[in-house]
Amino acid sequence: MAKQLPKQVLETVVWIKSNTLVVIYSAIIVSVPIGAFFAANWFGAGVQTEAEKKSKAYSSLTTAINAKVNLPLPGGAEVPLDGLPTESTVAEFRAILTGAEADAESVFTAALARNQGTAGNPTHKPVVGAEIFPAYPRSTFAQIDGVRGKYVKALNAAYIQLLASVDAGSPPLDSAIKSTISAAEERFVRGEKRLDSREKLSPEDKVILEKQLTTARLQACNEIAKVISFYADMSAFSVPSEEDPAITGLFKDLKDADNQDKMLFDLQWRYWITADILNAFAAANGKSGSVINDPVKRLVQLTVLPMEMSVAVSSAGEATAMNGEVGSEGTEQAAPIDPSLPPPEVVEPTVVIASAGAELGKPVVDNHLDAARDYSKRFTGRVSNAVYDVRLAEVTFIAETSKLPIIFDKLAAQNFMTITNVRIAQVDLYSAARAGFLFGTQPVSEVKATIETVWLRAWTAEFMPSAVRTALGIQSTIAPSNSTPEVPLGL
Repeated sequence: MAKQLPKQVLETVVWIKSNTLVVIYSAIIVSVPIGAFFAANWFGAGVQTEAEKKSKAYSSLTTAINAKVNLPLPGGAEVPLDGLPTESTVAEFRAILTGAEADAESVFTAALARNQGTAGNPTHKPVVGAEIFPAYPRSTFAQIDGVRGKYVKALNAAYIQLLASVDAGSPPLDSAIKSTISAAEERFVRGEKRLDSREKLSPEDKVILEKQLTTARLQACNEIAKVISFYADMSAFSVPSEEDPAITGLFKDLKDADNQDKMLFDLQWRYWITADILNAFAAANGKSGSVINDPVKRLVQLTVLPMEMSVAVSSAGEATAMNGEVGSEGTEQAAPIDPSLPPPEVVEPTVVIASAGAELGKPVVDNHLDAARDYSKRFTGRVSNAVYDVRLAEVTFIAETSKLPIIFDKLAAQNFMTITNVRIAQVDLYSAARAGFLFGTQPVSEVKATIETVWLRAWTAEFMPSAVRTALGIQSTIAPSNSTPEVPLGL
């Protein structure tokens, strides 16, 4: 028998059974305040976290939308872009860079052809070819000692040939003029006047004779002026002869070999620059074939200055200089090598500076490097760097004043040459004629010009001896295994 519940409990059970819904909702009312407190606290924290995330995302998007992005363009100013680049923007920019790279390669190819010439027709090549540059055998003293004499002899012959190729020439020699004048005097005194000496001429006849002798002298000079393009001879250049002490006394010991190589290559480089300038003069004069009518009248002096700065580009972007050049002309001297500079950056781990010997490895020249400008030197801003070298020439010449723009234009068109400074002075035609130089009747000026020339290492480094490459910071690949090793000279 079930246990009897207390009266109060029985009454409560009966009431609950008769009021079921009320009891259920009452239970909800009683339990909700406590549970709702914890639920609301959890729900509020989640909402807050989500809100913060969305706020941050919104802030990032706003920042991205308002961002200013600069896209790098090699060799030019950065391209500004509003907002972050999209995939399509990146693809488009990549296409632009690809096109720019192709254009740059095309331009460099054309520049190289202009600077060097083509493979079939090089405008610049060593005067002795591969026999000396970039390397020659060094197994005996006689080999090294004989190189400079052979080269200097060939160099002088090259200058003479260069003058002939541009139709340059000199006024008649004094001996030739004296012979012409003597013959004219003989004809007048003994032939026309039937006298045995000039002293027996009358004062009137002496005046006539002087006029005839002046005419004869001018005719002799005019015969030369009619067949040359402009006056120029070897005295306009600083070219050593085989007997020059700078040549004969250059090599006395093994340690002098590198200085000899530097000197010989510098002489070669000066010849290339000289050839460009003379060819530009010839182009300005055209085909008239007479100095009387041509714009350029005379080359007085042409001096190639020592390298003001030649580059061994380091990781800091600094540069060192090549020393050991011939001469000390001009005011811009080569800067001494700074020992505090870091060593040149090695392009590849397998690259080393090869020693001078019978064979030399290929030079390593990166044509994609940026060529920095330095406007403190010249208005062009061009200075020697890892891609090209800059050489200056001081040129003094006489030209028809009104034709100077034509001459300057031809100089710029010949190669990468820029006139950076010009000084002009008037020339006395009569004084020049008395010295044998006939310039015509138009006003002429003496021009002293500084010419900047540019030389791409992509081809010049091929001919550079090891000592020159080292001085300029140009790395070389390892020479072929069959290269001839250096043998001590045993001096």
